[in-house]
Amino acid sequence: MKKLMVPFMFAMVLGFGMASLSFAASDMAEPSSQTVKGDLLKIDGEYYVVKDTAGKEVRLHVDKTSQLDGTFKAGDKIEAQATDKGHASSIKQAKPKM
Repeated sequence: MKKLMVPFMFAMVLGFGMASLSFAASDMAEPSSQTVKGDLLKIDGEYYVVKDTAGKEVRLHVDKTSQLDGTFKAGDKIEAQATDKGHASSIKQAKPKM
């Protein structure tokens, strides 16, 4: 009986440890993202102000981790992938509708 108790306790500790790791990994998942399409109104330091297709102004934070596909200026039509907190992960020229 004592010989079975040690492996059983080891399996229990290992099981709880793996469960806590899986919960921690789910907390570190990437934040949800959204696509913002519209006209670039202005560039204000690290922020791009975009008027989206619904007419709403969206402020996007852009830094060195953001992937910019070219250079942009006010008036450009852009498409951005952004987090729900407003950080732009990538920005590119929007393709015109055909």
